[in-house]
Amino acid sequence: MYSQKKIGAFFLYASTILNTFISIFLTPFILMILGDSEYGIYRTISAFTGQLAIISFGIGTITSVYVAKYSADSTIENEKEEQNFLFLAINVSILISFIVLCVGFILYFFIDNIYGKNLTASQIHLMKNLYILLVLNIAIYLFRDVFVGIVNGKEKFIYSNSIKFFRLLFRTIAIIIVLSAGFKSIGLVIIDLLISIIMVICDIIYCFVVLKVKIKYFYFDRMLFKTMFSFSLAIFFQAIVNQVNQNLDSVILGAMINPVRVATYSLALTLYVSFNSLSTAISSLFTPEASRMVVHKSNASELTKFCVKVSRYQLLLTALLTGGFIAVGRQFITMWVGVEKLDVYYIALILIVPMSIVNLLSGANSVLDAYMKRMGRSVILLITAVINVFSSIIMIKFIDYWGAAFGTAVSVLLGQIIFMSFYYKKIFGFNMKCFIKDSVKGILPCALVALVFTVPLNGCIKNNILLLIVKGIVYVLVYVVTLMKFGLTYSEKKAIFGKFIK
Repeated sequence: MYSQKKIGAFFLYASTILNTFISIFLTPFILMILGDSEYGIYRTISAFTGQLAIISFGIGTITSVYVAKYSADSTIENEKEEQNFLFLAINVSILISFIVLCVGFILYFFIDNIYGKNLTASQIHLMKNLYILLVLNIAIYLFRDVFVGIVNGKEKFIYSNSIKFFRLLFRTIAIIIVLSAGFKSIGLVIIDLLISIIMVICDIIYCFVVLKVKIKYFYFDRMLFKTMFSFSLAIFFQAIVNQVNQNLDSVILGAMINPVRVATYSLALTLYVSFNSLSTAISSLFTPEASRMVVHKSNASELTKFCVKVSRYQLLLTALLTGGFIAVGRQFITMWVGVEKLDVYYIALILIVPMSIVNLLSGANSVLDAYMKRMGRSVILLITAVINVFSSIIMIKFIDYWGAAFGTAVSVLLGQIIFMSFYYKKIFGFNMKCFIKDSVKGILPCALVALVFTVPLNGCIKNNILLLIVKGIVYVLVYVVTLMKFGLTYSEKKAIFGKFIK
């Protein structure tokens, strides 16, 4: 099982890094081929249909948690309950996809009213064609979510994360080939639709043939359905909050300041979203383990120890990314979008630093999912989302787009750090001071030392590209060496490096 986590984590990070690379470097190629007008239409309708994904209600997460619980105690009775649960989950997944198709069908007739004033008849026609394909893709994607949950619940991380990596690799190659052949935006959405169909077929075969998963209806479990509904509602709220935190700033800014300033902020937001994807990727690997601990009725001390373990692994990467961005971010921004948009660096830092602290609590979130107590967290996040909206609006009036950045940072600090710390203490009896102290012990000092080593280089190297490369190498080398010497425990070194530690 350990190899599943280790190799699965490798593919997970490889796919996340690849996805970040694609977001940053493939976008200019797509823009060049499509042109500003068609690219704008493609992005607009993709964002419009993307909101339908909220309807997923977290069926994949729920499935992962329950399958892990049933697998932790493999009795004949539990096997029957698992078969009964999977029958319910798959049917709910089919229902969700059907709802997406119905809602998508209704929204189709509003496209003219929403976008007709600013687009020509041919552009509206293109948008509608793209919309149909995108809605089909989302329906298939959400249906697949339940099978992803089964695979993760069984802790088959090598399959789930390797297929994610090869999907991204194949998609990138296909996009380059198809766009080079002149198929434009229609080619993009057809690629995504075909890949989704292939992925769901692979998942179904893997679940029923390789894992030999069985589904069978025995009875309607009202208590189970009630628990699933409550958990799904909590995930639905959280999906809304994620939309607010990731997209609302741009919406508010667009109504209050110059569009050029909005573009600058959007670039920082792109880096922020990429950072979140990279730094939180590993947390999903620990949900099944948290479920087993709940099944075995682990006490507060054992749960705290588990959460500290997850937080330290999380911090290893978060400190590398955050410290690395602090060290070379100015040079990267200058190369990426030009020195005139250097504000992107500072805005991104304002957004990223609070989220680096939030990532320490990812292990506790896995325990929340295992206990099916996500509703409290979702309510807290909804409150902080409201704080984000009002604080951003007020501060934008006085300090321009900096107000949106500080509004988001303040809401994250209040809600996801301070309020959630009290919530974890109430629910699980965590000693948050000891938790944070044990989580950062050894790792944070190593990151700070590595950062200090990069400072003198600013006055020694004048070439921007060379400075970025040298500072990046110095930061990583000093960080890794100090971690190996002082920061990591022997068990952590063994877990990360395995046989190489000898």
